[in-house]
Amino acid sequence: MRLKKVLNFVICTMLICICLGKVQVVNAESVSLQPVMHYVENSKYDVTGDGVADTVKVKTVDNADEQHSGTIQIFVNDNVAFEQKREANPFWQVNLIRLANGKVFFDIESTIMSDDDCIHQLYVCENGKLKSVYDFQKYYDKYASYYSADIVKVSGNTIKTEVMAQFHTTGRVYYNMNVQYKDGKFERTSNTFSPKYKKMSMKNKWTAKKKIKVYKKAGSKKTVYTLKKGDVIKLNKIIYKNNKVYFQVKNNKGKGKTGYIPATKKNTGKSYFKESQFAG
Repeated sequence: MRLKKVLNFVICTMLICICLGKVQVVNAESVSLQPVMHYVENSKYDVTGDGVADTVKVKTVDNADEQHSGTIQIFVNDNVAFEQKREANPFWQVNLIRLANGKVFFDIESTIMSDDDCIHQLYVCENGKLKSVYDFQKYYDKYASYYSADIVKVSGNTIKTEVMAQFHTTGRVYYNMNVQYKDGKFERTSNTFSPKYKKMSMKNKWTAKKKIKVYKKAGSKKTVYTLKKGDVIKLNKIIYKNNKVYFQVKNNKGKGKTGYIPATKKNTGKSYFKESQFAG
């Protein structure tokens, strides 16, 4: 068994210099390190917030057992700040993210087997231990078989991600989501997202496989219309509201009526639409 471990240091800095009355913005930089023999070390960044650069080490071990398990340890100044053991051929990816405000966070993502059972969270180092401050997976386990949020860019105090969610309702969809650090915590900058159909390689045409009630608003109990088997709609938006997921759809008949469908909470073995890809 071979485990792939990566420690990518993604640094986004917005340094502002005052020079002769002018404000100069220095470009952000990104540094990536590939560990050798399951081990990597860096001593350039202040992860504890005391103004002094800290030594960060990441070590992974292939455990000698029948579960094909592995363990990751993250050391801050030679002390174990984080440890995680997972079974079934685990894979880890660790990022250090420095925002424009100077704060540094650990971005730790792990999967098992073939990208299954993803755990993806942001951590801050406090009192020598890594503390979770944002969970990318929260609220999605109920609605999707697989879910991932890949960080594609860090700008200012905002982390930009590309999400792949394999919802039970629709199957696999892609969309962009931004997470911003503000007032001491990370939050999504929006709760409404547009599917990326070019990434999905499919048209915005969804054919109902059964009767589906469409509601006036996300979370509303008032029915606007009911789709019959064979009816076609457009999937316009993905909505997160009160820790639940909804889909904004538009009827293809006449001028079309916009409504909302609540996401299926668990896999029933049947997708809602004929075009659903990888649902379940």
